[in-house]
Amino acid sequence: MDLMSRQKGKSKYLKSTWYILVNEFCERFTYYGLKTVLVMYLTRILKFNGDESTIIYHSFIFLSYFVPLPCAILADSYWGKFKTITCLSSIYVVGCIVLTGASIANKFGLDVQRVLAFLGLFSISVGTGGVKPCNFAFGGDQFQLPQQEKHLQHFATKFTLAVYTGSLISTFLMPELRHSIHCFGRDTCFPLAFGVPTIMMLIAIAIFVAGKNTYVRKKPENNVLTRTFGCIFYALRAKFTSSVPCKTHWLDNAKGKYTESEISDTRSVLSVICVFTAYPVFWSLFEQPGSRWTLQALLMNGRVDFLNWTIKPDQIQMLVPLFGVIVLVLFDAVLYPMFAAIGLRKPLQKLTLCGALAVIAFVFAALLQFKIAGNTTEIPSGEGRLYIYNGFDCPVFVQSKSLQLQNQIGPLEMFNVSHAVVSQNSSEDVMVVGITLRFGPKCNFVLDNYEFHTTITIIEGKEISYHLARLNANTIALNRIGIHDSLVKEKFGNPNLRVLVDHTFDYDDNITLTCADHNSFTSYPLSVFRGMHFNAIKVGKYNVFYNGKMVPTPTMDIIPATFYTLTLQRNGDKMDVRLFTKDEGNYIHILWQLPQYLCMSIADIIFMVTIIKFSFTEAPISMKSFIAAISMLTLALGNLLVVIISTISFKNQAHEFLLYSGLMFADTLLLGYFSVVYRSKNTDKTDSMTLNEHEMEETTVSD
Repeated sequence: MDLMSRQKGKSKYLKSTWYILVNEFCERFTYYGLKTVLVMYLTRILKFNGDESTIIYHSFIFLSYFVPLPCAILADSYWGKFKTITCLSSIYVVGCIVLTGASIANKFGLDVQRVLAFLGLFSISVGTGGVKPCNFAFGGDQFQLPQQEKHLQHFATKFTLAVYTGSLISTFLMPELRHSIHCFGRDTCFPLAFGVPTIMMLIAIAIFVAGKNTYVRKKPENNVLTRTFGCIFYALRAKFTSSVPCKTHWLDNAKGKYTESEISDTRSVLSVICVFTAYPVFWSLFEQPGSRWTLQALLMNGRVDFLNWTIKPDQIQMLVPLFGVIVLVLFDAVLYPMFAAIGLRKPLQKLTLCGALAVIAFVFAALLQFKIAGNTTEIPSGEGRLYIYNGFDCPVFVQSKSLQLQNQIGPLEMFNVSHAVVSQNSSEDVMVVGITLRFGPKCNFVLDNYEFHTTITIIEGKEISYHLARLNANTIALNRIGIHDSLVKEKFGNPNLRVLVDHTFDYDDNITLTCADHNSFTSYPLSVFRGMHFNAIKVGKYNVFYNGKMVPTPTMDIIPATFYTLTLQRNGDKMDVRLFTKDEGNYIHILWQLPQYLCMSIADIIFMVTIIKFSFTEAPISMKSFIAAISMLTLALGNLLVVIISTISFKNQAHEFLLYSGLMFADTLLLGYFSVVYRSKNTDKTDSMTLNEHEMEETTVSD
């Protein structure tokens, strides 16, 4: 009877773990809240471009998951998990405060804001990196195994649920706070979006410390890692120097100097780390909803009319934790039985399924990017294309014998023509031809029957634009705009605009394009378009303002991946404004991202739950934080892979998505191979459990 009572006591689910779960919820709320709006902060406030923001974002995550390795060594060998979590959480809070301060310091120069932001992000990455490898391992220390194996499984599910619930709330709330509230003279409020997570991190520390007297604290073993690495190097040296090396396993060469237990633990560590080599590619895909997918969402329509609400580009990330929470609720009751029914019983088999889902997710992302980009002009071989913009409010007649051209360009209209290029220069396919312009009767600024003779250039495979306007009150010119027009759309699908003006305007004039959204302060002065080159601008609806007053013209609807040419012409007190489009993209709804988020979210949650338990149960007792840190190091390497690929800077974002999909497909094959050859160290233990042990385990699950 006493024995049964002791066993039942050992099997009871520990209430002290709730302190750890609530702490994890608050910490994840903080981390994901900051991370959700980070790319928007980097692009909108700190003025980094898409590639630079992606590199900074993933470098921050890389450091956040690299730091766990030294912190895990600190926890396992010196400080212990409780002290490590408490101290590093304090650094975490300091970083949050500095980042919040950087977002407030808009009166300082941009360089100062950037330096403060980087200092804050560095402290946050060190702090969260110190907490990550210890939280679950510290929670796992509260259980006695194998008696509470089932409870550990339930704790893993609850732990992951805390992660996803915290991230779900913060990924929805922080973009709302950022967008809906204006502060410090901006149409956003990043200080509030960063300040709320800072408060949550303070709460996380307070709750964790409150459970101080209830925790089981295992003493660190100072020499465990030293002995492990020593065992590896000693066995390798013996293998290559001994005349009769051991023929069973190369680590058995360490026998005599190292114990059977140390050799067995080292073998387990190396086997687990070998499996970890398949993780980085998955993690490189896992983190991109916060960077590349958010940049994709910037080009999409988030308006939900029946709710009178707009889904923010960074807010769509809430689909990851939302789907995650739904899957977690169904995990024990539905997914585990379903996996068992189709033969997916091993952890690595489940990870292989996750890889396949990630492949599908990034194929969806690539197809969506192709759809947003729309069509691109393709000039047939041997031809060049000519565009002429009429800057006058009267018709102009164009004639050219060489081009067999005779056409009329309406007032403030545009005319284009393609023509075969007959090379006049042996080094390049360029043709210079004469052209005659005649002005209609309404062109009262020229004499009747006035003809303007000039030349134009046509280059094979290129588009060349000309602007017909006055250089001054007495001189008419057909100005070539740049060398040639761009045929390549901006990588991230942003629209491009150029402004064509005549002599009546100066680029320093008080003329702006201002966003028609009353909640936005976005505007572009005419000086931005000096030189009449294409410049990337934000998607949105714009009005033209002159000296603070709106010009009475239709609102311009600027959509993604489109080239726009805006012509301005002053006729007395009247200003004529015309907008021309070329190579239009598509402005589709943001919910078209739902399929890729659904596939990636299901993969994320299954992958997360599986590897947490796999890392904990396969790791030797004395090195659980270390193995957790190695697992997190694979996430750091995944983000490093994103940084490397981002520096390559693909010209088409869709092609980059396809590259990730191909890498993940190869990685899925590797995971499938590991699922066949890897043998769990717990297999023998599970097989040898007696019927009584199974029955006892089943009765304790309901406690």
